[in-house]
Amino acid sequence: MSEIIQPACTLGDLKNYLKISGDDLSKDALLNLLLESCTIAAERYMGRYIIARDITEEPHDFENGKSKYLQLDQYPVFEINEIVQNGEEIALSSLKADKYNGLIKKGTPWRGAVLVSYKAGIAPSQGSVPANIRLAICQWIAAMLCDQESGGVKSETLGDYSVSYYDDRQVPASSAMLLESYRKVNL
Repeated sequence: MSEIIQPACTLGDLKNYLKISGDDLSKDALLNLLLESCTIAAERYMGRYIIARDITEEPHDFENGKSKYLQLDQYPVFEINEIVQNGEEIALSSLKADKYNGLIKKGTPWRGAVLVSYKAGIAPSQGSVPANIRLAICQWIAAMLCDQESGGVKSETLGDYSVSYYDDRQVPASSAMLLESYRKVNL
């Protein structure tokens, strides 16, 4: 069963951006599908969850046992629930956490198999998603709707010369620009 993803912005925000009346319900099913799909696509592009969710038993393998740092896959971290190293729970009070960057420091090196359960994402709720992420999602959906009408074919004309081409880029440039500063950086 797949997880239901909460869209990064509201249907009302999207309709406002697209200049669709709030009373017009004729495209709501499509717009809701696009909101969820573009949120998922934006999360894949950034490598991060937009709205915080629970991550259960994220695995980390420390074969060499030389690092005192553990980098979580998602950040910022809102809550660390449990860390288990080689089957034994570690006291969270013995660790130092840089929750903004998802980095956990232990006094001694991490060793073997480590499982971490925590809650993380860029924003704690839909209402606190940064404006540029919400705008990127709206722009992305507008581009998809425009491509749907044109079949993805773009054309340029200069005098008597005309060329048509299929635009197959995955993320619209304007959306990518807004999302770029949120892309995952591994330390």
